[in-house]
Amino acid sequence: HLGVACTSRAEVDRRCECAAGAGIAVSGPYDSGPPVGYWAIIPDPDGHHLELSYGQEVNDTIHGV
Repeated sequence: HLGVACTSRAEVDRRCECAAGAGIAVSGPYDSGPPVGYWAIIPDPDGHHLELSYGQEVNDTIHGV
């Protein structure tokens, strides 16, 4: 799957609502706490999965925080 970091929980929610409104079966969003954060999965017609997330600690690691 491909993971994309969002700028806020609200952005994850908004994108999930848009997908669901288009008839796509969204999984989530879920709040798994650190280090996983707030996330959801949106499948595409080819069977790939897009992970939307906010608050994953990998972002801090990459940016040296």
